[in-house]
Amino acid sequence: MLAAPRVTVVAPTHDRVRSLRLLLQSLEAQMLAHFEFEVIIVGDEGDPGQDVVREFLERGHLDLRFTFVPNDPWRGRSPSLKRNFGASLARAPWLAFIDDDRVAYAAWLCEALPFFESEQNGAVEGRKTIPVPPHPTLTYRGLLLFTRPGGYQTANMFYRRSLFLEIGGFDTAFPFYLEDTDLAWSVLDRGFAIPHAESAVVAHPVPPAEPMRLLANAQRAILMPYLYKKHPERFRALGMRTIARSHLPYLAGYAILCFALASADVTLMAATFAGLALLTVLHTAKLFWRCRFSTSELLVTGALLPIVPLVTLFQLIRGNLRNHVLLLR
Repeated sequence: MLAAPRVTVVAPTHDRVRSLRLLLQSLEAQMLAHFEFEVIIVGDEGDPGQDVVREFLERGHLDLRFTFVPNDPWRGRSPSLKRNFGASLARAPWLAFIDDDRVAYAAWLCEALPFFESEQNGAVEGRKTIPVPPHPTLTYRGLLLFTRPGGYQTANMFYRRSLFLEIGGFDTAFPFYLEDTDLAWSVLDRGFAIPHAESAVVAHPVPPAEPMRLLANAQRAILMPYLYKKHPERFRALGMRTIARSHLPYLAGYAILCFALASADVTLMAATFAGLALLTVLHTAKLFWRCRFSTSELLVTGALLPIVPLVTLFQLIRGNLRNHVLLLR
């Protein structure tokens, strides 16, 4: 009978054939002996990622399997649910979470192992790096924010499996946003430590520009009050914000516009519209300064910038009502 592996790598995937292949190539290249870790890829029924996994299975270098969540209510679009399902199948005492659009450095698992020895460590945060593109882009600059320690992004996180199961895994009320923060805070709330493993590195290649993500991220603000409800002290201590400072001038402008409409002040309305237009132009210019961009990216981003603050505020109010809290920042 084969000995149980020391760590189980769990990666959710959703119709990303090319990036999944790169991830599996990086796992094949791990310095840790292949019998010391297993890999579980959790996709969707009929996901083309199955064919990629089959290719690597035939090569015989990895203890690897592909699975999917039976009767998935999210139809494959909840990484939280996929990670939980993968963890339920794991045989190792530690779980290594990575995403299907990341590439692990060869020493990734080896460098994390020493941190597993301390009973005080309930989880370990690895380092995330963003390869520098030939020309900086807005997407690249945005990704740099996620390289800071203490973010606990599940792109590179390790959890003690027994503790993970005790907590209940990822809270699926956060299907694809804030679930990683919530889980890490739950570990810390139980008195465990989460050290930062500087040498356990994964890379996040810069994807193509997706300006519509601005709107998607604004819609996710509905989940912030739930995180606040679960961890109010940590939320306040870190000074987390739902409404960005860049949103405030837009919201002030809309407040003035409402006053102008109520008082039928045409001059004030015209001045407010002009001010909002100028604000949008300046904000767009600031974002794209010294960045490479396409015309469509510039135009779509510029069109969304004045909309995002309103959507964020609306979703934040909905989240407050849903969770019976008062989070206004």
